[in-house]
Amino acid sequence: MSAMPLVLAAVDFSDDSRRAARRAALVASEQGARLELLHVVSNASAATLRNMLRPHAGAQARVVEGVRAMLDELASEIAGHAATRTTARVEQGDVLPIIVAAAQEAALLVVGAHGWNPLRDLILGSTAERLLGKCRRPILVVRRPARGPYRRVVVAMDFSPQSLAALAMAMRVAPGADIVLVHAFGIPFEGKLRIAGVDEERLREYRAQARHEALTTMISTVASIGGDRSRLSHAVAHGHPPTLILAKARQLRADLVVIGKQGRSAAGEFLLGSVTRHVLSDSKCDVLAVQEQAGRP
Repeated sequence: MSAMPLVLAAVDFSDDSRRAARRAALVASEQGARLELLHVVSNASAATLRNMLRPHAGAQARVVEGVRAMLDELASEIAGHAATRTTARVEQGDVLPIIVAAAQEAALLVVGAHGWNPLRDLILGSTAERLLGKCRRPILVVRRPARGPYRRVVVAMDFSPQSLAALAMAMRVAPGADIVLVHAFGIPFEGKLRIAGVDEERLREYRAQARHEALTTMISTVASIGGDRSRLSHAVAHGHPPTLILAKARQLRADLVVIGKQGRSAAGEFLLGSVTRHVLSDSKCDVLAVQEQAGRP
């Protein structure tokens, strides 16, 4: 698998985004990639500054220069702790489109789980969530301080191309981690079968059959994976996918959950699949969402 050319970290100077920048530096260092820190001065912020500072010639330019200096300082701090070439970039305009455009040149986009404005996050969704609805590059959403490489990783596995791409990216981003593939199976139309009066014994038979089929597919999937399979294990259980994924992450004290994000919904580019949304909202650890169909691991 080719080396990552660029890891991009979007920074708004919140605590979460600083954690994201430090995690991005660790990943870039492991991958031999270049790291770029990006801060976007939004059009709304620029307009507010113009109105507030109108009597002071050049004040807005000095504010932007101050932002650039803060970003350069963060880049220097990171460079002192991670062996990676780090650059800083300040843009002005619409935040999401600029980040999405910049991410097209990167192998990985890294963002904090939350920004400076909790109320905006509550009403509109976090920048991370909105980016997941618009950006097709893999996005790492950081919640925890980066104290070292990822060691325990949970990958959601439904055997779709997206979940296989997620596994490939997990093996790449966490090259030394133990990885558990989690698959949640169910009985098709179980609720309707109950309404139709199918007894519990027959439902248990259906579950046993579904479990056998899921295990067979899981074993063949793992056997087909290239690279070091010794660090892979799997868990197959009946239940609600996001609930099982998050429960396994808690049980293992995982530091990363990886999930394959489905393509954009026909209902709108801001809508995420329910599993992705649930995992992103409720995970206590970092989440890596992968949409593009990368090469098989």
